[in-house]
Amino acid sequence: MSFPPLAQAAHFRRPGRAGQRGAVLIVGLIMLAVMTLLVISMLRTSILELRIGGANQVAQETFANAELAISNFLNMNTGRFAPGFLTLVGPAPGAPDFSLPAIAGGAVALTAAQIQCSSATILGNQYANQGRQNALFVTTFNIRSTSTSVLGGAAAVNQGVMSFSAGC
Repeated sequence: MSFPPLAQAAHFRRPGRAGQRGAVLIVGLIMLAVMTLLVISMLRTSILELRIGGANQVAQETFANAELAISNFLNMNTGRFAPGFLTLVGPAPGAPDFSLPAIAGGAVALTAAQIQCSSATILGNQYANQGRQNALFVTTFNIRSTSTSVLGGAAAVNQGVMSFSAGC
């Protein structure tokens, strides 16, 4: 086996290597920089979407807690709404029960107010009080529940209740 002389060894070098001045390295670094900016942009977008999702969850939780308090109040006091119902003081029989349900992640306040007691003619002639002995009256109540979250959200829910009675 014979080896070529050193003068001829340069002939066996890879072609085109003498013309490269690091162009592939520069193109690669530029692409890497563009990809890094793209990833940073996606991270910012995902963080914003997480914040929006968290705020939506807090809003839904506070709204659900407010509705739960009203539902609990209506279930505890079904059939007891009558004129003067809210002026009764517990533990008198028939007094309103304002016990609130246990909620997660916040507090709930509930208020109830009697709005009016009037003749049933506001509902049309079928219940009209036309001098009859068994005239109907309608008492309307507003129940308001306000829920606040430990994360800073708040929601308020109003519920109207109508009750028929023999008098105001």
